[in-house]
Amino acid sequence: MRVFVRNVLGAVLGSCVAVGAGGALAADQGKAYFKGKTVEWIVSTAPGGGHDFWARLLSNTMEKKLPGSRFVVKNRPGAGHIIGVNLIYSAAPNGLTVGNFTTGLVYSQVLKQKGIRFDLAKMSWLGKLGTEPRTMSVPKDSKFKTFEDVLNTKETVKFSASGVGSGSYTDSFMVGTAFGLPYKIITGYSGSQSALAMLRGEVDLLMGSEDSALSYQRAGQLRVIMQVGGNVKGVQDARDFAKNPQAKAVMKLLANMGRLSRIVAGPPAIPADRLSALRAAFKESVEDKEFLAAAKRAGRDVDPAYGDEVQKRIVELMDQPPEIVALLKRLSTIKVDMLQHVGPVSQIKKEGRTIFIKYKGKEVSAKVSGSRTTITVNGQEAKRSAVKTGMTCTFTYPRPDAEAKRVDCKN
Repeated sequence: MRVFVRNVLGAVLGSCVAVGAGGALAADQGKAYFKGKTVEWIVSTAPGGGHDFWARLLSNTMEKKLPGSRFVVKNRPGAGHIIGVNLIYSAAPNGLTVGNFTTGLVYSQVLKQKGIRFDLAKMSWLGKLGTEPRTMSVPKDSKFKTFEDVLNTKETVKFSASGVGSGSYTDSFMVGTAFGLPYKIITGYSGSQSALAMLRGEVDLLMGSEDSALSYQRAGQLRVIMQVGGNVKGVQDARDFAKNPQAKAVMKLLANMGRLSRIVAGPPAIPADRLSALRAAFKESVEDKEFLAAAKRAGRDVDPAYGDEVQKRIVELMDQPPEIVALLKRLSTIKVDMLQHVGPVSQIKKEGRTIFIKYKGKEVSAKVSGSRTTITVNGQEAKRSAVKTGMTCTFTYPRPDAEAKRVDCKN
């Protein structure tokens, strides 16, 4: 793997030099292209949460830095950010599609996770916004007062995660495994849904970024009880409890991942002048006084890095030693608990991407992926469009409103 990554790194650096040629002149030429154009900004989570916050603040500021342009934010959650990045990667390389997503997709690509149709090394990188140490949060009234309490529990603790492959899922797995916790990972909670689920008592722990965790804490919803390399006063650092080689290696990896956060990129092969213009607008935005003031009001720190540097760091992060790769591969052995709900289809939205059924007198929904959800009608595999209102369908999913593993329907 390391030989391959070194070759990729060489190619990346070579392309970066080419992009840098022309400097300010290329950026000025590219800047003119965006006048009268609409840039689609894809954020790979649902509304709410840190990724959505940064997408809206940054796109609004970059719009001003590219006079005459218009930025439109579109939330495309699902599959642990994979859906959003697939859309960015497959977009036309004209500079009119960019987006932000989790650094945790480095893990997903190393593992060649199902559904990935992107190569992070080849993307057109604008930069990164933050250095966000990983944290563990609990509901405000949780019995877990410290990380030590979690380490000493004999009960199975439930981590919240958006989906397999997401940063929250992988962080939960890494921490749970490294410290030998009795745990489960409950998927299907995207963005601010995790905090609400914790307040309802559906899950116990949330691994996430420092800025999001502190925003939930300031809102009186959650409490931060653990950090990895962070600066939250009075909160225990998990590295102090890592006593064996595996735990120490995992903590080192999480600390390094935390130094590269809120990453922003477009599809491969954006023309050099347009990419230079986007990178210049990104840099001007994150150094803009109004941008920094808005981030400060929201309690979020800005620690940026830019195009070439971020691209290099991404490639280096994918070059993991065999022992860490082996640990990550164990992710595929985790069994996600599934529910089955049966009922008549009451409504269909977004061309079959969301299906509702009546179950025990209530309406529940499932998100349906065209590639990851298995759909059958009368025992035969089918497409989403084959599901009609009035059919009786069985949802197999982690919970209502989450992406379904299966949707089995009968006329």
